[in-house]
Amino acid sequence: MNKHLLLGIGFTALAFTSCKKTDNDPVQTIPYSGLTATTNYLETFKGPDNKTSVDFSGQATRVSMMKELDAYMRKGTTMTLDAAKLKSMFENKNGAFDDATLNAATDKTIISKTAQSFSATDAAAEHQRFYGYFDAIAATSAANGQVAAQGTAGLLDGKYLVDAKGFEYGQFIQKGLIGALMLDQISNIYLGSEKMNADNEVIVNGKNYTQLEHHWDEAYGYLTQNEVFPKKDPNDATKYLESYLGGYVRQVNEPNGNPADVYMAFLKGRAAIVNDDVTTRTTQIAAIRTAVEKSIATIAISYLNKAKTANSDGSKFHALSEGVGFVYSLRYGHNSKISKAKSDQLLEVLTGKEHGFWSLTNADLDNVRNEIANAFGIDKETVVNH
Repeated sequence: MNKHLLLGIGFTALAFTSCKKTDNDPVQTIPYSGLTATTNYLETFKGPDNKTSVDFSGQATRVSMMKELDAYMRKGTTMTLDAAKLKSMFENKNGAFDDATLNAATDKTIISKTAQSFSATDAAAEHQRFYGYFDAIAATSAANGQVAAQGTAGLLDGKYLVDAKGFEYGQFIQKGLIGALMLDQISNIYLGSEKMNADNEVIVNGKNYTQLEHHWDEAYGYLTQNEVFPKKDPNDATKYLESYLGGYVRQVNEPNGNPADVYMAFLKGRAAIVNDDVTTRTTQIAAIRTAVEKSIATIAISYLNKAKTANSDGSKFHALSEGVGFVYSLRYGHNSKISKAKSDQLLEVLTGKEHGFWSLTNADLDNVRNEIANAFGIDKETVVNH
């Protein structure tokens, strides 16, 4: 597919104008057989200027915002957090980030992309959930100088900040946003019908990609910002460079599968867009959704199983808090096997008892775990090395 970029030369400046491929253009295709797990995503897809046509800068910015939010929440073990600052980071207001470039990205926020596929009313309710978590972690951090116990907020194992019910709100927030932001944006927004029906004929003004190509790359940017997936740390071969959703997708698929399968689906789907091959693109969308959504479910099961074998209240409640975040995230799957209503029901089992985590039994955990395992066809005894 040959997409031309016409360069108009004026007296004082160069201006890019969009153009449309024509029936007379020679058709360029990307052979699927040439795509492998080591294929460089950025170098494979280029525009008429022979430069990469891949741009997921907006996604990279929001991931950086999440990392700063996380870093600040972790300070709650040694200082009292400011709920207003947390909310400002969520909304990108009031210069809340240490990184000035994030503050300057005024058109980029976490909140605007959180639960975006939901109705306005339902999305607002999910935003309020996170606002409540911000208030809760700030309040809990004021008790960081004492040891937590049933009915008393504080630290467990000297490092886990929990409230009187044992809830570690930093994990509720981080793992919840993996679903509400990253999973939702991939499965429902960028790979959804509206974005996937975007124009694939005209080069976007001032860019070197079509709108459809760009939407696909934006989905990729929520999995990883690297040129391959997964990518090992060049300075430490035992570590990988993915974070958040990408890190968990890798971990889930490493023991019994190939974590590069989801990467191959992204590669083939992007090539299919270049090739105007709707059938292949549709197949890869289904593969990506299955991989990321099953990874969320597998990790939820794994954390519940880890909680059952934990050797301290701190490690148990830490695993439970991560599990709660992923059980919540299940509602963001495409045509989800665990609906919002079912997710809320399972969360009530985990968090609704009088003394919270202190009151939970292994039978409670098994009930939640088994419902997820049955819905996704996952071994209920699964434990992932995370």
